[in-house]
Amino acid sequence: MTGRISLKLRAVAIVVLIVLIAILETRQPFGVFRLITFGAVFLLLADLVSLLRGSWRDFALMLASLAFGLFLIEAAGNVWGPRDPIVSSPDGLYAPRPVLGWGPSRAGRFVSERIDPGTGAALYRATYTVDSNLLRQTESCEKGPAVVFFGCSFTFGLGLNDADTLPQLLADSIDRKVRILNLAFAGYGPHQFLSELQAGIFDSVIGPQPKLFVFVTAPWHAERTACRSRYGLNAPRYKIENGQPILKGVCYEGLGLRFIEWLAASAGYRWLIEPYWRRVNHDDVELYIQITVAAVKLAKTKYRVPVIILDPGWERDDYLEGTGFTPGAVNQRFREGGAVVIDATLDKEMAAGVTLNIPGDGHPTALANRLRASILKNYLEQNMPEVLAATPLRAQRD
Repeated sequence: MTGRISLKLRAVAIVVLIVLIAILETRQPFGVFRLITFGAVFLLLADLVSLLRGSWRDFALMLASLAFGLFLIEAAGNVWGPRDPIVSSPDGLYAPRPVLGWGPSRAGRFVSERIDPGTGAALYRATYTVDSNLLRQTESCEKGPAVVFFGCSFTFGLGLNDADTLPQLLADSIDRKVRILNLAFAGYGPHQFLSELQAGIFDSVIGPQPKLFVFVTAPWHAERTACRSRYGLNAPRYKIENGQPILKGVCYEGLGLRFIEWLAASAGYRWLIEPYWRRVNHDDVELYIQITVAAVKLAKTKYRVPVIILDPGWERDDYLEGTGFTPGAVNQRFREGGAVVIDATLDKEMAAGVTLNIPGDGHPTALANRLRASILKNYLEQNMPEVLAATPLRAQRD
């Protein structure tokens, strides 16, 4: 009788553990859910070991040992591995978007907050206004030829209110006499820059005869164009064929996407594997360069507009190690491809101890954006004064 009760309890335990694992993996209710999952899998397999016999028992014992090892690695990852800040953003700010991969799905004001997981302190709290074109709002001249900004979270202004973004500060510095658009968004890179120009999804917003395209990029975008960034899984994927970057769909889809998303939820993966997976090689950097140059050339042929690449720097000293490239060599390739490259690294200010990035976060502060807007404005005044010329009133009315 006792043996039968014990057998029934083990069977019930198996069912309970299976249900627990399913709930944890589908709902992901808290940060360390994967640790609990691996623990539950170990207990489930240990229970099976006690029920099975022969070779099946040996096989289950091997799996249980593997699950226990994963549990220990996951525990170590939660203790010693990097802990992602907690970001709260309202629904509709990050949503699937064709061509781009993701972006806002509706207009409105979105309050986003980033919390330090260790201290619970707010790293930033900012309000993003998204206009009817699903772009970060920039208050400027309402009509006329546009100066269009492309780029990632640096240009979008992650962690900053509307008034402190780079495009807005440039608009303010020229008294809002030129129409300025901010097409950037968090996680974007050169692949979005090229794909949106190829698809023309913002052509109606940009309008005819734009004045200038400004693209903020640096070599650390190479991991994005190489599909090595876990926050760019739905991004456009390009491959070099016959010396040209050709769009091949998205970085990951189907079962591949599900597997990468599953891995990314593991602290052990983020601690032990991801740092190596994100390392770029020569081909990754070459792809990054060719995608950027293709976008520059398309801007000139399709839109008849010059492109300024604003280099914010800030990559680690060893980021390009082993690739055969240096930041200077990358920028030289951009120049050879037809872009104007402006150094906006702010090295002197950084050396002087000026706070250029949001503490604990890494994105530019309002001051950093103001300094870069000044650098860009000074260049335009000296070399492209026509870009800063006010739009005639007649053109505004038309």
